[in-house]
Amino acid sequence: MGIELGSIQQMRVTVDPLELVTGDPRTLVAGVSGILASDDVVMNCAAGDLVIVLDSPPESGWQMDAFLRRCSDVGAAAVAFASHRFDLGSKAVASRLGLAVLLCRKPWQLSVAVYESLHAPVDNRIGILARALVGVLQTAGTDLEELLEQASVEARHTFLLLDTQGNGLFSQTNWSAADQGVLALRLAKSTVSFNAVLPSGIRMIARRVGLTDRDVWLGVTLPGADSSEAEVLSNGLAIVQSAAAQRLASLQMLHERDSRTRTALLAEIMEAGPELSEGLRHRTLAAGWDLRGWHVGIRIVVLGEGTAISLRDDLLAAFAAQKLKLRAVEQTDGWMAWLSFANEPTRATEQLSAAIRRAQRSFNNVLHTAIGVGSLQPGPTGLVKSLGQAADAARIAANRPTSGYFVHIDRLGLAQLLLALTHTDVFTPAAKDLLNPLGDPDGTLITTLTAFLDSRGSQSETAAVLGIHRNTVAQRLARIKELLAVDLDDPETRLALHLACRAVKVIA
Repeated sequence: MGIELGSIQQMRVTVDPLELVTGDPRTLVAGVSGILASDDVVMNCAAGDLVIVLDSPPESGWQMDAFLRRCSDVGAAAVAFASHRFDLGSKAVASRLGLAVLLCRKPWQLSVAVYESLHAPVDNRIGILARALVGVLQTAGTDLEELLEQASVEARHTFLLLDTQGNGLFSQTNWSAADQGVLALRLAKSTVSFNAVLPSGIRMIARRVGLTDRDVWLGVTLPGADSSEAEVLSNGLAIVQSAAAQRLASLQMLHERDSRTRTALLAEIMEAGPELSEGLRHRTLAAGWDLRGWHVGIRIVVLGEGTAISLRDDLLAAFAAQKLKLRAVEQTDGWMAWLSFANEPTRATEQLSAAIRRAQRSFNNVLHTAIGVGSLQPGPTGLVKSLGQAADAARIAANRPTSGYFVHIDRLGLAQLLLALTHTDVFTPAAKDLLNPLGDPDGTLITTLTAFLDSRGSQSETAAVLGIHRNTVAQRLARIKELLAVDLDDPETRLALHLACRAVKVIA
């Protein structure tokens, strides 16, 4: 049995944190020895001890180095001093000896706290934590973040809410790539709870919070090897879980109410005609919708399973990361959304379209979608028109994997017109013969060529749409050029190939 230095660091024995000057926070402490600097270390300390110097530490450098060596000789796990100064020479000696060093304000209180933590029965510690957390539930109010913050203070470990990928819902988690991968895997495979040590040595104990529309997990972190502390926290987690579920249910009810309000307001706007009534204008402004400027309608359709209500904040964040302030109204299968501009934007349509595509790819990590984008239109009637265009474009986007399930109405008109011309008895066989060297219409090469031409000749965009490396796209395009003996930089050649790809894809 033992306790890790990382857990000792979080003990509330002083208003100041305990500083780990050198050593691994996962170092396991099996006992504690409080001694004076002049005491005989060999006679008073044992292997695995945290040696706490209760009076002033050795003053001179050579005395400190000698003291550290004696602690190392008896197999001490760590040493704690009541000091704010620990010179580089002594630090180097401690590191070389593999000896962890803590600095603290109150060594006497630290020695008592560590002793009690090591020797108090687990059941007793569970009871102490349970009483503290019940007190938190009575004082934290209805705010979920406040609940987690106060629970973290009482438990001396961090409580956090996680989505199914291991991302924090209220705070940044900053896991390493290895930790994130293992955590996402455990969250996907677990049904009720799990207790796992991540590659970095952090232990995560988590329990599912029961919601109907979204998987949310309540977790707590602690040093990996501290099994007795894990048992205590696992019991505390169950107490906080019920309170978190209650607060999340209240938040969900608020989201649903706000969603119904937004949906009803947008329906009124779409039915109002050219002029909005004064009351309707006031309500749109109160909702944060200024419809006097220019607007681009966006229809976002969920592909597969998913719900719009609980993921609206994630959607807005994905667009905000591209410096786009999205207004989004929940629909049964996704969102009606738009971007508004006070004046006619100078930003090129292609730049705006590219930013929306980046936001879509980012949000697809949360929920897979198809997106249709309308044209830039002025005023309330323009918004309604653009939203209608976006809905038409989204229906086409939902069946266009080679475009990344994304269609902009400004490009759709000409493309659809040209495609209509390809549906003739003469063109279709010619298109099949032209692309025959590339193999099956749904094969790798034709799919890559179609995505490349849909992406306006951008290799990086093609790679993002297909989910492959840019070098792979380049290799496939080189192979296509070789097989077809064509110049993909020639505009007329690209147009002919684009039409051929579309025709072959349609008849396949």
